[in-house]
Amino acid sequence: MEHFYNTAPVGLSVMDRELRCVRINERLASIDGLPVAEHIGHTLRELIPETAERVEPIFRAVFETGEPVLDLQVQAPRPVDPREEMVGLMSCYPLKSADGSVRAVSVVVHDITELKRAEEALRGSEERLARIVESAMDAIVAIDQQHVVKLFNTAAEDGFGCTAATAIDQPFDRFASQGFLELLARCERAFLRSGPKKRYMWAPEGLTAIRSDGETFPIEATVSQFEFRGEKFLTIILRDVNDRIRAEEELRKLRLENLYLQEEVRTEFGFETIVGESPAFKEALQSVEKVAPTDSTVLLVGETGTGKELIARAVHNLSERKDKMLVKVNCAALPGGVIESELFGHERGAFTGATKQRIGRFELAHGGTIFLDEIGDLQQDLQTKLLRVLQEGELERVGGSKTIAVDVRVIAATHHDLEKAVEEQRFRADLFYRLNVFPIRIPPLRERREDIPLLLRHFAMMYGAKTGKKIGRIPEEALSALSAYAWPGNVRELQNVTERAVILGHVPNLDPGELRPKQGVAPRDKPIPTLQELERHD
Repeated sequence: MEHFYNTAPVGLSVMDRELRCVRINERLASIDGLPVAEHIGHTLRELIPETAERVEPIFRAVFETGEPVLDLQVQAPRPVDPREEMVGLMSCYPLKSADGSVRAVSVVVHDITELKRAEEALRGSEERLARIVESAMDAIVAIDQQHVVKLFNTAAEDGFGCTAATAIDQPFDRFASQGFLELLARCERAFLRSGPKKRYMWAPEGLTAIRSDGETFPIEATVSQFEFRGEKFLTIILRDVNDRIRAEEELRKLRLENLYLQEEVRTEFGFETIVGESPAFKEALQSVEKVAPTDSTVLLVGETGTGKELIARAVHNLSERKDKMLVKVNCAALPGGVIESELFGHERGAFTGATKQRIGRFELAHGGTIFLDEIGDLQQDLQTKLLRVLQEGELERVGGSKTIAVDVRVIAATHHDLEKAVEEQRFRADLFYRLNVFPIRIPPLRERREDIPLLLRHFAMMYGAKTGKKIGRIPEEALSALSAYAWPGNVRELQNVTERAVILGHVPNLDPGELRPKQGVAPRDKPIPTLQELERHD
């Protein structure tokens, strides 16, 4: 517990009734840059004079009432650099004597500065998206299932000759000709049959709409579906042919950026962090620190469930590209007919169903980083095209002839032995050498058993927070048993076991019986063989 206290990913301290620091861990001490020893015995006003006046009443209230104060947001200049604003989430818990009196207050501080920055970036992206919608030259209208107008942008006001105030919450059908209404009905039936698989339909010609004064005018339209809070909506874009491609591309890019920023917020709020103190894992992290400031290609090698994506995120966040996007692509999860379009984009009419231009993940990652997970499963014909992007920094969209320059840092990951795949001619040798500029091996959990208690406590606190349970002591017998287990599923398996234990267990102390891997899975000292290896042995 002493080791956990000092290495916890959140700030911890204990204050006595005179509001003097009795104990503090290194994470909280690092905020003001003073060693742990120089905090002990000092008051809040001596340690944090800028914010002491605001937080002292909170501590005194805990002493007086004996009730905890949870998740209080505190904002103040960071002591080590007053120019930087720090935002912390503080909780205060009473420490009581046997007679019930409060003798001290335990403080937990989670630095959510990066979370707030991500939220600000998300809000900025949403504002930019709203401005794009409002400034678009094409009319954009959103309607609900009863065809009631819910969004009516400026171009729609100009096109239909009425203000948004007179159109919103009114039936859209008054603006649609009979042919337009039949198109909407076909779209709704098609969306209902196909569900989320079919997201849009395009009508290139032959449609007409009706202005507010009754004048009919020709249009082309795209109808797409989206769902918000369980209710389905249709978005109708009435476009000018000449400006359609540019406007759609900007909208799609901002929507994708919005989704990725939301993912960043969820990741930060989910208390995702790198946990590990073992020599094997520290060696991998040292490699990350060395290569991150460069633009070199990184190849992460490790078994499934070892945390390769977390390491890739660390490389990106420590690089000079951290303010740009980290775009993730799972090369094994996408079907063969889709992955080329996902990576490089496609032009309208490139294949059946390609009704509009689409930018690929490489273009989306321009100026930032792309993470190619499970690169060993990439089809050989795509390996050649990927090699060109890595060598030349250029690509062509599917069905296009225009060369597009991209500036992207590549981080690839695999659980396969790529050298053996090269020998067996399943992976291009030149692509392997291009990817293998700076390989980092991520050790499996069985090689970093010292980290199992830290990870277990980390996941227990994470899922305890999500389920509203306070996690106390983890039994020693459970820690011993889990440390002896070989964990063929690595950190992911430990995370799943811990989540199940938190859900089923009685808190605050977890039941050792719940902290067990799935029955029937025997411990292993060697990696589980792949299907190809088993077939070769047979």
